[in-house]
This record gives sequence, C-alpha cells and structure tokens, in this order.
Amino acid sequence: MGDFDIQDQSLTAIREAIGWHTIAIDISLCSKENPVWGTGALITADGKFFIITCRHIVRPEYPSEDLRFLYRPEAPFRPVDKGFLKRISRHYIFSKEVVRSSPKTIPILNVIHSDDKDDLAILQIDPLWDEIGSYRFFEMNKTQVISPDINAPIFLMGFSKELTKRVTERGDLGDFPYFEYGQISTKRIDSDTYDSQRHFLIEFGKTEDRVEPHGLSGCGVWSRRISGPNKLWAPNIHLIGIQHSYFKKTQVLKATRIERVIQLLEEIRGT
Repeated sequence: MGDFDIQDQSLTAIREAIGWHTIAIDISLCSKENPVWGTGALITADGKFFIITCRHIVRPEYPSEDLRFLYRPEAPFRPVDKGFLKRISRHYIFSKEVVRSSPKTIPILNVIHSDDKDDLAILQIDPLWDEIGSYRFFEMNKTQVISPDINAPIFLMGFSKELTKRVTERGDLGDFPYFEYGQISTKRIDSDTYDSQRHFLIEFGKTEDRVEPHGLSGCGVWSRRISGPNKLWAPNIHLIGIQHSYFKKTQVLKATRIERVIQLLEEIRGT
C-alpha cells in the first residue's frame, strides 16, 4: 500500500468518525426561508448531553419546540461533491440509495447562548432521548482540552446549502454532508469580529469541488492526535472549535476556540 492509499484510507476513517457526532439542524419552522438549516456537533461532558452550534442558527428568540434535527440514520452519511447532485435523476433520489430522514424534534432541557462575537449556542438535551437511528456523543474531558495548533491538520463536516436537498413532497431531506480537511490559516484579518484569543481561521479558498459555506455554520472543527502508521484505524479525533462564519475576500472560515465552548459549558454546569 502506497502513501497515497494510506492517506486516503486514513481520511475515510476520520470522516466516518466525525460523521457519528454530526447533525443537521432544521430551523425552517423558525425562519421565513424553507428549507434552511445549520450544522451541530454532539458532545457529552460531566454526564450531560449537548448539541453545540451557532447562536445565529439557534437564535434566542426561536422556540425550542420549533428546532428540528437530522441525526445520522442507520446507514452512514454519504458525502458528495457538487456535480453529483446535478447528475443524479429524480428516480435515483427516490431510490434506497439516498438516505432520507424527516426532521424530528428533540426535548431540549436548557439553552445557553454566548455573545455575538463567539456566536455559540449550547443545547442541553434529555439524556433518555434515543428515538433516532445510530449516533454517538463525543466524550469531552474538559481538563484535557487541546488548543488549535497552527501545524495540526483540521477536519470538518457540515450541511452546505448547495448539497442538502428536499427529496420528497412531505419535506424529507437528502442527507449529503460535506467533508473538508486542511489546515489552520496564518493569514491576518482586519475585522472587529475577529479576536485571535477567541477565534482561529481555516483556509477555504475557492476550488472546483469546494462548496458554498452557507449551512456549515455550527459544525465541529476537529483535529487528530497523530498515532503512527500502526494505528491507522484509530482516528483519535478531538474537538478544537466550532465554525461560524466566512471571510469571502480573504477566503478563510472563522471558528470559535474550544476554550470558549468550555467556558459556556461551565455556565450550564452552574445552573
């Protein structure tokens, strides 16, 4: 097996691992747009269960009962490129080859919002709620948080507006998440909304396969502890932040650092 094959299989393992912790958040009932959604990450900490996403997705004025979610179903998510959805026929969409899932409401126990600058929302959910397919909550030890490293590889998965489609008249969505890997950017941003102590940047220049970032907001940004060639199938991923905006001119994504997520979790712990 060559180096290219090893890298390709490693990315497949990482993509599948992140897919277990990734959901689409449907806010169509709260918004004038239909459909409209963002992305969320599933974590557990201190024995509690959470969905982490963006404040601008799950706004304070949105009723909890109007927030709906698409968990990973029994079949794995199938990442696709932009050309795929243009090529497939209506018959293919309605076949069993496309995973379909209706939005479902999840009992939310508590919601904590950060300020606009960090753009975070944490939804604490009922730990007994287990009615949707297969999923896993990423277990996060808050005492072993790893900060973003300029040299570390990063990975993210989310539901770009270009790829997620309504596929039935009753409103089922075709689940086509987008998977991206790259590195943290060293570019400098002149913006009042960027604070290097609270945020970091990710290279996201335009390419033929790269999607419109609208819809990726709220997705987890992950990195990997390099474990050596003998542990290829142990992705060893850890959460380093939550992506929430895009600087079009500079072509970088902005993410809030994991330390800010931990700080917000501490507010829930104190309630």
